[in-house]
Amino acid sequence: MTIATLGGTASAKSRVLFVDDEPRVLTSMRMQFRGQYEMSFAESGAKGLEFLGAQSVDVIVSDQRMPGMSGFEFLRAARELNPHAMRILLTGYSDLNSIIGSVNEGEIFRFVSKPWDNDVLAATVAAAAEAAKASQAVAQQPEPPAPAPGADAPGVLVMDDDPRVAPKIQAILGDSYKVFGASSMDEAVFRLEQEHIGVVISDTRVQNHPVVSLIGTLKQHHPELVSVILTERADAGAAIELIIQGQIYRLITMPIEDVACRFTVNSAHKQHQRLAQNPILHQRYQVERAAPPPPSAAPPPALRLLDRIRSLRSWAGGRA
Repeated sequence: MTIATLGGTASAKSRVLFVDDEPRVLTSMRMQFRGQYEMSFAESGAKGLEFLGAQSVDVIVSDQRMPGMSGFEFLRAARELNPHAMRILLTGYSDLNSIIGSVNEGEIFRFVSKPWDNDVLAATVAAAAEAAKASQAVAQQPEPPAPAPGADAPGVLVMDDDPRVAPKIQAILGDSYKVFGASSMDEAVFRLEQEHIGVVISDTRVQNHPVVSLIGTLKQHHPELVSVILTERADAGAAIELIIQGQIYRLITMPIEDVACRFTVNSAHKQHQRLAQNPILHQRYQVERAAPPPPSAAPPPALRLLDRIRSLRSWAGGRA
């Protein structure tokens, strides 16, 4: 089998392409989603690209570990052919380099672990299909121009224990953007309360606390904010958690490289402007809510700041 298509008409159902080199996996997908979507199947990344060269889809679900072309390599190329499609990566192993590539070049909507839970996969595909349909017209618009540098440009908030990181990023960016440093989550929220911030750059942990709940809460209540994560740890699990619960836009590996940093921040600011001007796109970057902590557990710092985050003024669309 190379390519197969099942389902109703494109106008009636969302179109989903499943890509996996294991026929039994594709058979399982076919059985699970029969009747729900217009489904197409490909047994390799090359066959998937061949299909996308002729037809567009709303959702792409791809395995990561495939011979010849990995899942993230396929999704990177698929993004060029079908930019409005939502991309889901099935992964059964932890490889930080692949995850970084997936986020930075493929813009993954969700990671789903193999073997997957049928209910989780079904909910993920449904959310992706709904987001694709809702935002299709806007998602295909060209990127807005970069915001003009200067005092009125949205600032960059850097969360890191190391006080040298924010000045280093400021030196890299020059006068293009104003950089604000924060060495704690409380200080970060204070900066967000006081300043017009468009991009948040953060280490995976601040004062030994994971930032995932803070980043996720920010994205949930202020989806126009764009997050970039600094990482020097080969911790694929933390990266995946941040992608799913925080919809982080990019990952930067340490030590920071000047060219890569400038490119990432400029791209992130364009994304911030795009989200601020087109709220319908927020659905494409919705976060998966984390399970609430047990009632007896002491709330982590990020959750204690929830009310302050909710009450942050919105800069979207120029409102203050």
